[in-house]
Amino acid sequence: MTLRDGVRVRLRPIAPDDRDLLAASFERLSEQSRYRRFLTAKSKLSTNELDYLVDAVDHSDHEAIVAIEPATGAMLGIARYVRSKADSELAEVAVTVADDWQRRGVGRALLDRLTYRARREGISRFTALVLSENRPALGLLEDVGETRRRRSASEVELLIELPPSRGIGSQLAKALRAAGSGSLVPARTLAQRVAVSTPHAPPHPGRPIRKVVVGVAGGQSGQRTLDAAIELATVGGGSLHLVRAYRDRRGLGAAETLLAAARHTATSGGLDSVAHALLEDPVEALVTVAEEEDADLIVVGDSGTSRGKRLLAGSVSNRVSHRASCSVLILRPPRFPGN
Repeated sequence: MTLRDGVRVRLRPIAPDDRDLLAASFERLSEQSRYRRFLTAKSKLSTNELDYLVDAVDHSDHEAIVAIEPATGAMLGIARYVRSKADSELAEVAVTVADDWQRRGVGRALLDRLTYRARREGISRFTALVLSENRPALGLLEDVGETRRRRSASEVELLIELPPSRGIGSQLAKALRAAGSGSLVPARTLAQRVAVSTPHAPPHPGRPIRKVVVGVAGGQSGQRTLDAAIELATVGGGSLHLVRAYRDRRGLGAAETLLAAARHTATSGGLDSVAHALLEDPVEALVTVAEEEDADLIVVGDSGTSRGKRLLAGSVSNRVSHRASCSVLILRPPRFPGN
């Protein structure tokens, strides 16, 4: 198709050999765009996310349309829907366009084609989640479509009826413009939601615990978590990978200081360790290092809040336990002082 400025792009369904293209397109996004669209400072898509975003597309219940620049073969954007398991006429939608190609009509073209495919597959409504604390987005929702609150007070669901015959309609067009400006931000990505609902089995059942990944934190709880990881790695005669995530460049120094202290503790116990300071969401950092190092166990501390509050808050320990492809040990705080 031809964009408003006369440049031509190619639209097509995503294919199994598009993994590298998708990974590269994500890395092209600015830090601000990544955070707006994924609510995390993650620097790359994990193997599990790529598996889902590419290999799990069946072009019926799960469809993804990509925009390709003919001259370079680069992926410029992607639009995706995933059908609801509870309602066959409802699907969640997401659209992402590279920063240098935004406001040129790529997003609308992708969404137009995705809407056509959705109608062909019997889908009549799109849904998206936004944070209830995002007041500019909530103001837009009043004019965009019907809204309803989930159990969690932190999320609001937007429902948009698709035009019955053609086009994306005024409601979806307005939502797209809001998303492009950064004022309408998804509460969770499709990849995150599916990863949470489909935990992976350990890749090496029955294998001794030799590689241990631990999240490094300060304070008494952090020290207790580190001590437990050191003990487990020592018993298994293996190695320890120390992980500390930080949100921006200013946090690098503090992360490296914590990692250095943790390495000193491990070395004092005669244990080899490797430090990983990552500009990343804490969950993504732990899961990524565990996958890259083919770890047997991740050790994380727990906040000590009630189970219900942990689930609503999306605690690191809870999210890691659902996302990791290896076993996870969650160390809860003692119920009584000195216990």
